[in-house]
Amino acid sequence: MDLEDMSVQMVAADTAAEVAAEVAAADPSNRHPKKSSQTCIPCRVRKVRCDGRRDVCQNCERLGFTCSFHDGASPNQDAENLTNFTLPRRRVRLACANCHSRKARCSGETPKCARCQAQGIECVYKPTKRSGGASGTAQQTQQGATDSELESVTSEPPEKRVMTSKDNQGSHHGPQGLDHRNFDSNGISMSTSVSHEPFTFPDETLIQKTFNNFFRHVHHVPIFSFLHRASLMQRYHAGMMDKALLLALVGITSLLMDLGPGTRDYGARCIDECQSMVLQDLENPSTIKIQALVLIMKHRMLSRKFTTAFMLAATATRFAYALRLNYENPNLCFLARESRRRLMWALLTIDSGINGGCPDFTLMPSESMHIQLPCTERNFEFDLPQVTEYLRPVPTRPFPDDVGSLALHVRLLWMRSRVLYCTKNVLGMPEAELAQLPELVKVLSEELTGFNDHLPASFKFSESNLQLRAYSPRLCVYIMIHVWWRQCYCDLYRMFLVGLKDALPQSGLNRLDPHFVSYCASQCYEHALAMADIFKLILSLDGGLPVTDLDLPACAYQCARIVYFAFQNSQAEVGLTSNQVHEIGTRCLTIAKSMDHVPAGTAIVADLEKLIARGLSTDVSNNHVQSPNANGSSFISQTVLSRRNPIQQMPVMDENGFANIPIMSPSAHISSPQGTPIPHSGSRPPPAHNSRGSLPGTPIGDFNMGKPNLAPVMPPDGIDNNNAFEGAMDGFDFNLESFGNTGLESTSWLSNDWLSNDYSQTTV
Repeated sequence: MDLEDMSVQMVAADTAAEVAAEVAAADPSNRHPKKSSQTCIPCRVRKVRCDGRRDVCQNCERLGFTCSFHDGASPNQDAENLTNFTLPRRRVRLACANCHSRKARCSGETPKCARCQAQGIECVYKPTKRSGGASGTAQQTQQGATDSELESVTSEPPEKRVMTSKDNQGSHHGPQGLDHRNFDSNGISMSTSVSHEPFTFPDETLIQKTFNNFFRHVHHVPIFSFLHRASLMQRYHAGMMDKALLLALVGITSLLMDLGPGTRDYGARCIDECQSMVLQDLENPSTIKIQALVLIMKHRMLSRKFTTAFMLAATATRFAYALRLNYENPNLCFLARESRRRLMWALLTIDSGINGGCPDFTLMPSESMHIQLPCTERNFEFDLPQVTEYLRPVPTRPFPDDVGSLALHVRLLWMRSRVLYCTKNVLGMPEAELAQLPELVKVLSEELTGFNDHLPASFKFSESNLQLRAYSPRLCVYIMIHVWWRQCYCDLYRMFLVGLKDALPQSGLNRLDPHFVSYCASQCYEHALAMADIFKLILSLDGGLPVTDLDLPACAYQCARIVYFAFQNSQAEVGLTSNQVHEIGTRCLTIAKSMDHVPAGTAIVADLEKLIARGLSTDVSNNHVQSPNANGSSFISQTVLSRRNPIQQMPVMDENGFANIPIMSPSAHISSPQGTPIPHSGSRPPPAHNSRGSLPGTPIGDFNMGKPNLAPVMPPDGIDNNNAFEGAMDGFDFNLESFGNTGLESTSWLSNDWLSNDYSQTTV
């Protein structure tokens, strides 16, 4: 066989082999079994690992999907099933807002997940942009879409959500979605028609800014020091933060600090919403509501809405008395008791500032405060129990070295309230009884002198002590202690500045010793000049002025007012040149401008600028009309309210006002809790009542000392996990056995016996 034939045979053999192989491959019986798929169609679409468990894989079982393994689809149908398969969007409900923020497993149940239901908190699933915001959510619900299509995309706890309104039954409507496209980085609406938009709760960014700025710059102001930072932050991160209190914090902080564009207007809306929430729930008083009311009142006062603050003060005071916060509660931990004390002293401070020495407007007489003075800031911050004194001072004993600056501030403002009661009482006193005035002035002056003499060395005013606090959060209260001390003297002595609007008329001053009148006038000038020197040192501090209340600009206004008046009427006695007076006025104006970013501060600055430009010609008044009484003697005709007193700026007076109503002595209106007359603490017996019910001979410093100091309450032992909000949500019970043993009898209230005229004779 030649070579060519062999080649042909080989090609034929190869061809036959290929044909045989193709025939064998076409026979199904000759194929190897194909390995079944280990990934179901839903997992393949979602591109996640599938455990391959037959009947239903673990992923599909957890998410509630229909697993292709359960359908028993043949491998030949996989491609077709994969093309036609639509993945249900159910994973988006993996976590509600609360579980997501806590990094906890959420069951995804609606309307409440298992965790939120177990903890008794509201469960919120926030919509995404895919759901179209609030309107999109509503449309989807109407169209039958389930809540499982709402996605949790935020780490906010449930209290940090869109605010909802209440229906007539008090139930909450469904949560409204927040379209983040209409809000800036601070969580503030960028729409021009803000008033027509529903209120939205501040976002996490603004809340964190609020916390940081409040506790760094605002908390040191004495009236805001009742909040304990660690307790507040623990409560916030645990999802238990009260919405009203959080809104109040945003409102007051945005007013005093710059939190970003639009935050000040938004903060005002937060205050409005907070006020509505508190007033809609008056039947359930709580300590947290009182805390929110204090912040609301200060915001209203700083915004020159004094009428609202005036009315809210009554609500807050009634809440406090109903909850018996004016008594020590030995069942609470130290932090909770100290926070309540500071809250009550803040209320007393607001009350003394609003009433301005008028007994008719006094809500909280100091003898009703049966609680200790605040402890030091360090002890409050680090939960170190401290036993402090009560309000009534011991004049022969110096303050302890560990006295807190807030306690000194409270005691000094209490002394100032007695000074104001004295001056208002004198203005309503018959001129024939003005002979008692030098004794009153002497008592109050000695108390003020003793206060300064008994200060620890570290609290004495000096340039070195001021410089040591230049970068301390205690700078504000240290400044105000010494500014208020000077202002107390100015308030006491300015009624002897002949011709000043706040002073006695010339006919009344003529009944006093001229040397005494001259001495009081010179003392008023000296303390005003000393206050101006304090302002000079403050302005020289490297750290600048701290955030303050309206107290500092108000005192600066009064300081400039007295200095200008002294220069115009007693230039030789004061010994100041016109340039020096102008420099003092400019200095006081600089101090006042530290608060010109709030409306009330702007008003003070405007008045001070007019004072510097025109002097005090408008304040020199000779129109003190004298009205004869039945005995032929005359009253000092009017109750003069300070230019900066909140009551003077309230539009609630009638056309005649209340200027012609003589103010009686507080001792004629205020009795001890036992209902007995308040005894005089000195060696001299108290004088008898005069025909008009006043006690001109009784030192005003003693009219509210009806109870001796109670024994200091020691902190309870064995209490762990202290928190300043312990008992903060406890409500009022008419069957309460109060800590002062003066609880109300529920049957009297529930039977309306208190409406009877004989209620005062009812046996309690």
